[in-house]
Amino acid sequence: MIKLVIVMLLVWVGFVLFKKMRRLNVSNHPDNKIGQKMIACSVCDTHIPESEAIVKDGKIYCSKSCL
Repeated sequence: MIKLVIVMLLVWVGFVLFKKMRRLNVSNHPDNKIGQKMIACSVCDTHIPESEAIVKDGKIYCSKSCL
């Protein structure tokens, strides 16, 4: 009976650690661009992620060439 409880406890601990490692692995990717807002360039109307936009004088640009 004690062996069964120990085995079940080890399985539970392994499952919890596995879930924690998967969650950490997914959230450690800073380049995860899922769900970012897309905005249009003021000059060429190209849509780019908001994090890559260049903002100057209240206008949005996609690159230095459009700036």
